[in-house]
Amino acid sequence: MAAVLRGGFRTDDPEDAHERTEKLMTGHRMTVDRRGAPFRADVGWVGGDGLGLLRFSYGAEVEIRSHPLDDFATVHLPSRGGFRAEHRGMRVRADRTTGAVFSSSGPLTMQWDPGLELLVLKIARDDLERELATLLGRAPERPVAFDLEAPRVRGALGGPAELVRSTCAAAGAEGPPARVWSSLKTLVCTTLLLGHPHSFSEALRAPAPPASSTVVRRVLDRAAEDPACPPTAPELARLTGVSERTLRTIFHAEFGVGPVTYLRRRRLDAVRADLLALDPGAATTVADVAHRHGFAHAGRFAAEYRARFGETPSATLGR
Repeated sequence: MAAVLRGGFRTDDPEDAHERTEKLMTGHRMTVDRRGAPFRADVGWVGGDGLGLLRFSYGAEVEIRSHPLDDFATVHLPSRGGFRAEHRGMRVRADRTTGAVFSSSGPLTMQWDPGLELLVLKIARDDLERELATLLGRAPERPVAFDLEAPRVRGALGGPAELVRSTCAAAGAEGPPARVWSSLKTLVCTTLLLGHPHSFSEALRAPAPPASSTVVRRVLDRAAEDPACPPTAPELARLTGVSERTLRTIFHAEFGVGPVTYLRRRRLDAVRADLLALDPGAATTVADVAHRHGFAHAGRFAAEYRARFGETPSATLGR
C-alpha cells in the first residue's frame, strides 16, 4: 500500500494556485473575477493509494473549465457557499444541501461563488471499477457514469467524507496509517456505488446470477440440442446470464478447463463412442461422424483426436 501524504499552500497569486492545483487534480483553465472579493487561495490535501481528500477556498469568484477526469471521479461538497456546474450535459447548483459527483469522463465547467469553502473526495477510477466488479460479479463493460446532483439530506456521500476528514484530523501530522486509509477507500467506493445513482445501478439491483450447477446444466443442455453446431463462449454467457469471465471461473472450478474446451472434449468422447459402435464395413465414414459432432476441419479434428486418445479416428473405427 502506498504511503498517505498530506500538504497544503496559501497564495494570493492565481497563476501560482492554478499551477499547484493542476498537480493535485487535472488540467484546467481558471478565470478570476477581479471585480469582487480578492483572490486568496487556501488549499489543503491528504491522499494516497487512490483516495484523496482536498479542501479548497479561493476567496474570489472563479470560473473553472476542467479537462475530462479520465483517471478518477470526484465528490464535491461545499461546507460554505456554493457553486454552479455543468458536466456531461447535466447542470447542478451545489451548496450545503446538495453536492455534486463528477464522473471519469466528459468536460467540466464550474462557477465558484466568492467565499466558497469546498471539500473534495477524489477516488481513482481503477479502484471504483474494481469495487464495482466485485459488487456485480463481473467486470463492467464500460466506465461508470454517476448522476451529477447529489442531495446531502440522506447522508450517503457526506457521511464518508466526514469520516475521512475526522480520521485525518485525529491522525495528526503523520496522517492515517496505510491500512486505515485502504479501508476508508473501500468504504468510500462502496458507499458511492450503492448510495448514489449511476449507470450500473439497475444492474446492481438485478437478481443474483444462477447457481453454478444451473449454469453448467444450461451449457450442457445447449450443447446437446445441436451437437453439429457447438456454441461459442459469448453465446453461452448470454444463455446462462453470467459474464464470460464468470462462466470460465465456474467451469475451471468444476472441470479444470473453460466451457468451450470442456464441450470440445465431450464431443471428441462422443465421436469415439460412435466410432467404436460402428461396423467397420458400414457406409458411415469418420468424416460423417466428425461432422455430426461439430468438427468441420478434418485435419484439426484428426490431430485433436490423436492427442486425446493416442490413435487416429480410423484406427478406432477399424477395431
